[in-house]
Amino acid sequence: MSDAPATQVTENGAPPATQEEIPGFKVFAGNLAYTTTDEGLKAFFAPVQNDIITAQVILRGTRSAGYGFVALSSVEAAQKAVDALDKQLLDGRQVIVELAKQSDQKDKEKKERKPKRRPGRRGSKAVPGEVSEAEANGDDTKDDVAAGASESEKPKKKKSKNASPRPRPKAPRQRKPRAPRTPRPAGEDPEGEQSKTVLFVANLGFNIDDAGLAALFTDAGISVTSARIVRRRWGHPRRSKGYGFVDVGSEEEQKKAIEALQGKEVGGRPIAVKVAVNSFHDEEAAEAAPPTDAVEVAPVTGAV
Repeated sequence: MSDAPATQVTENGAPPATQEEIPGFKVFAGNLAYTTTDEGLKAFFAPVQNDIITAQVILRGTRSAGYGFVALSSVEAAQKAVDALDKQLLDGRQVIVELAKQSDQKDKEKKERKPKRRPGRRGSKAVPGEVSEAEANGDDTKDDVAAGASESEKPKKKKSKNASPRPRPKAPRQRKPRAPRTPRPAGEDPEGEQSKTVLFVANLGFNIDDAGLAALFTDAGISVTSARIVRRRWGHPRRSKGYGFVDVGSEEEQKKAIEALQGKEVGGRPIAVKVAVNSFHDEEAAEAAPPTDAVEVAPVTGAV
């Protein structure tokens, strides 16, 4: 490996001499388009092209920083460039052209911008070993001494007795466990009386809502009193369970609906349409029943 020191580069990838140590008189060009290159900036300074030493767009990484510098051979050429090119368009942008500030002038302005401390203000703490204005005038009092005391020596504030206590965090709400229900054997009739107006509709797509369920029946020429999709108890939004109930108003409409819709494909699924049964289970009544009674599927298709 070579022991030669690595060459220093600036933020735009050029050696330091190309920015701070360029001979001549520098002109600042600001508000440049990001597409403007060194060649484009040099061409923009055509009125003083014979006096151009360097033209450089400053980069941040590989992207233009939006400004650059042009070094000219004389102060007269620099002033001529400012007078001729300031506020002129380059690559669709109005360029700001002005004489660049010298490095010593920049350092002087930075020092002038630094706020100066005002020592000896009345009531303020003095720097250790420094006499305050109040002490110099003989106006130092006990209050001033107390004001200069450290924060650790100040008395702590007592809590008010009337202050309201902080509210305790609420315990998480616990769900009540459901009472276990004995499953009904397959093929056994559900308990209760068969409904004379309500139908059970199963194997529905989860994206079908109440209006969509009602539309399945009305499109088939069947009158609908109410239609409701059964949804899960929890969750936001509450998701469909894939089945629902439709009140068609009469036994005749029940038979007509079963003949027309049983096994019909809806959204790629063959739906099941059966007579519902009024159930004696309170939990099912709270979750799945229409407003008047609870319903459960009858095992025999088309039974009344």
